[in-house]
Amino acid sequence: VTLPRALADAGLIDEYEFVVFPTVVGHGPWLFEGLAEPLDLKHVGTTEFASGTRAERYVPAAGRS
Repeated sequence: VTLPRALADAGLIDEYEFVVFPTVVGHGPWLFEGLAEPLDLKHVGTTEFASGTRAERYVPAAGRS
């Protein structure tokens, strides 16, 4: 999973949307493992579904190049 990390490192992502399912599986790849620096995000919205699933939207915080 190198494309998301490369795009994030280059500052080319305008908005992130993470869909969170209420299930813990305990394994799998880390989407942004190995980022060059921490990624500061600002929460801009949440959509909650009856199943308990949530779609969280974030944008890069000001000052990130």
